[in-house]
Amino acid sequence: MYTVRQVADLAGITPRTLHHYDSIGLFKPSFVAENGYRYYSEESLLQLQQILFFRELGFDLDHIRRLMGKKDFSVVQALKSHRSVLLRRIERLSRLLETVDKTIAHHQGGRKMTSNELFVGLSDQEKAYAEEAIEKWDPEIVKESYRRYALLTDQEKRVIQEATERLNREWASLLGTDPHGQPARDLVERWTKTIEIFWKPTTEGFIGLARMYVEDARFKVHYDQYDPRLALFIFDCVEAYFGQARG
Repeated sequence: MYTVRQVADLAGITPRTLHHYDSIGLFKPSFVAENGYRYYSEESLLQLQQILFFRELGFDLDHIRRLMGKKDFSVVQALKSHRSVLLRRIERLSRLLETVDKTIAHHQGGRKMTSNELFVGLSDQEKAYAEEAIEKWDPEIVKESYRRYALLTDQEKRVIQEATERLNREWASLLGTDPHGQPARDLVERWTKTIEIFWKPTTEGFIGLARMYVEDARFKVHYDQYDPRLALFIFDCVEAYFGQARG
């Protein structure tokens, strides 16, 4: 067993942080002695590691607590998701480093950069989403969704983008309400119709997509623009909707 101080030293955090995690129900000690001292097991260290992974990837404490508290939470699946995101970060940082080196050489009178080389690693957010989608979903599904998108006119694309923006703002306006309520159900139905323009997911596919909004850092950053709680709220609404449908 480990004391609070030992765990804090191992994890590189403060005892105060551990006490805070305990107070909000995120990370409880394995054992509390009669004198009030807290002790942690080896299993607890793995749980703390998972919490700190989520923190490193930008998740807030409430999101982490609710995610790790779900009955279907899989440590291995979460670790695989962390690994995927971290690999993408490494790849992007490598491209940025290469661009920095080329730019230094350019300014020092060395090899001149082309216009395309100037912004390598600084854009391509849409491409990053596509790469992530291919990793998470069947590549044939991703190809089909892009094929359907390519067939849309510019006007149709604008209409869909505007509808999606309205939908996200309406999701945000419902924060704090019951995910099982009718307003939330109405938004889930509109959301599914938007998704079905590009592909036809199964029930598990819809739930899996909504889970990605929470578990994948890039999706979460997008929804954080509206509210840091939004990605998790959308997932709760989708899970509630399809849970009721199955029940």
